[in-house]
Amino acid sequence: MTEHFPNAFRETEPVWVHQLPNSKYPRFPSLDHDIETDVCIIGSGIAGISAAYELITGGKRVTLLEAQHVLFGESGRTSGHLSNALDDGYIEIEKRHKPNGAKLAAESHTWAIDRVAHIIRTLDLDCEFRYVPAYRVSKFLPGDLKHEADNKKISKGADYARDAGVDAVFQKGFSVSGWDGDFSQEDAAVFAAQGAFHPTKYLLGVLEWLKAHPNFQCFADTRATGVDEGRNKVIVWTEQGYNITAKDVVEATCIPLQDSSILAEISYCRTYCIAIRVPKGSVEDCLIYDTDDPHKYVCLTACDNKNDYLIVGGCDHKVGHQDSLDRFEILATWACQRFTHAGTVDYHWSGQILEPVDHMAFIGKKEWKMHTYVITGDSGNGLTHGILAGRLVADGIEGRENSWAALYDPSRMTSAA
Repeated sequence: MTEHFPNAFRETEPVWVHQLPNSKYPRFPSLDHDIETDVCIIGSGIAGISAAYELITGGKRVTLLEAQHVLFGESGRTSGHLSNALDDGYIEIEKRHKPNGAKLAAESHTWAIDRVAHIIRTLDLDCEFRYVPAYRVSKFLPGDLKHEADNKKISKGADYARDAGVDAVFQKGFSVSGWDGDFSQEDAAVFAAQGAFHPTKYLLGVLEWLKAHPNFQCFADTRATGVDEGRNKVIVWTEQGYNITAKDVVEATCIPLQDSSILAEISYCRTYCIAIRVPKGSVEDCLIYDTDDPHKYVCLTACDNKNDYLIVGGCDHKVGHQDSLDRFEILATWACQRFTHAGTVDYHWSGQILEPVDHMAFIGKKEWKMHTYVITGDSGNGLTHGILAGRLVADGIEGRENSWAALYDPSRMTSAA
């Protein structure tokens, strides 16, 4: 492990702390009294903060609860991709949800990318956002008999994505600038207008705006232990013994509270990431996905005046099914075989992925509930799922129809589909 990892035994940290260490995160008090509010949101990751933003701008009073410190969960351990080139692919999505469902999935994730851009402009945030292309490439080397067959699948996937409304095309002979190693690459599905950004800079920027708003309050180190929905109100119970009385509650937690029916529809996976130094300009600023199973994924983020960080992720496995493989070393070797300018690994970390059996997140009212909403099941696209969830939940609470609602409805019978 020491070949790529000069600090091999350092505690794992995501690359995002390089420019924004945890010590700069805002601190909020813990709850020490009972309160009333319009909406109580449990969880301060991208889903909770996005929901808070949409609701506050709609005139609601919002109370945000976090069991630890803000952004100490999975949203701070992401890879920074904002993409409508969905992990599960539009062929599989159309099988499960028919052409119209695939179009709604594409539309909602495209909206999420553009929504981030809009919020950044509105709040004047500095978080490295830019539109970039994404490339899906074969795991097989050019000349391998399996390469051409794999390309046919990639091309078909691009056709399905385009039919769903994504700007996607398969390009024969296309090569990614900077992919110059012995493990060469040729041909790709090209997806236009994807997004990349510094996720914690973005979320803390939104959170600082919320913090200054008179209708917003946040309590950290406040673990919700239960939600009790009555006829005209919902009560959130906390570990401290105090409670929040709200008109509506949003469970924006990685794993939903008290809902075995949703849990039964999700598999739990672990994914791994490294951040490896490359000279600025040596690798194209883009998103990359290969066709391996599990696939590898790549993007860039800033390091310093001379270097960028190449973020390489993958080696996913189901929780409880892992083996003794050193997944960080596998990712570093994979990167160095393809990008000759890759240097040492400065950061390595892992994150949780919740995979719904039908590829779509669970967003909306919990089954048999009128005022309790849930957001879970990111399916490998947690950032865009979290952002579009803010819109879906706000529309539900404010009584607006949303054409995406049925696709993400938590009460849908996925196992029987």
